[in-house]
Amino acid sequence: MWCASGTTWPASSRPAAWPSPSRRSSACSVWPRPSKRTVRLDDGRTLRYDTLISTMALPQFVAACGEEAPDDVRAAARGLRSTSVRCVNLGIARANITDKHWIYYPEDTVFHRIFVQGNASPYCNAPGGFGLTCEITYSASKPLPCEGEALIARVIDDCRKVGMLREDDRILCAHQVDMPGAYVVYDHARAAHVACIRQWLAGHRVILAGRYAEWEYYNSDHAFLAGKRAAEAALAQSGPRAGQAALAQAAGA
Repeated sequence: MWCASGTTWPASSRPAAWPSPSRRSSACSVWPRPSKRTVRLDDGRTLRYDTLISTMALPQFVAACGEEAPDDVRAAARGLRSTSVRCVNLGIARANITDKHWIYYPEDTVFHRIFVQGNASPYCNAPGGFGLTCEITYSASKPLPCEGEALIARVIDDCRKVGMLREDDRILCAHQVDMPGAYVVYDHARAAHVACIRQWLAGHRVILAGRYAEWEYYNSDHAFLAGKRAAEAALAQSGPRAGQAALAQAAGA
């Protein structure tokens, strides 16, 4: 069995157990060929799978399949929409700025939400300081107003406007993290597009698992359950003996 995500775990084409962490490959799977049940890695190796569990974003997985994917599947993948997020992280030289964890802002600020890292964990704070993450959604129809240092300055200015920061607050550090395709857009065509892609992949023993592979809005608890369902489905496809061996190995790990 294989798991395709940022890394790939190889095993035999008819697995008897889950692959151990020591057998994990550092190569990334970049060219899946579902009809042949193979994945070609960026280091040149081509490896076979019995069941493939993919956590790759669904449009990227279909694109990686190239022309092997039927026209309707590729069209469905192109029709999947998402909104990206740019996070601006700030370290402030003042403790206990707020007692809140998440604060939402409708339209008056460049960010739509501030996640108060400092209240999620004290380890997110420098001694005597406080950590904030300002989240900015953007897309092709709603681009970022600016980039780089200009965006950071805009965020700091808006934090002062809404009272999160004072004029005399000193910024200890600031940097950005980009999250392309962070939020799945639930338009009227999403369900049909996902069903079309899933049906084709299921015929080649590809199991989709997680927020981006299933193209669903999953919170962390849903993501854990998605992994559990994928593992159970893979074990069921591998047959009872392989499933029993995998469970025994997992219990002894």
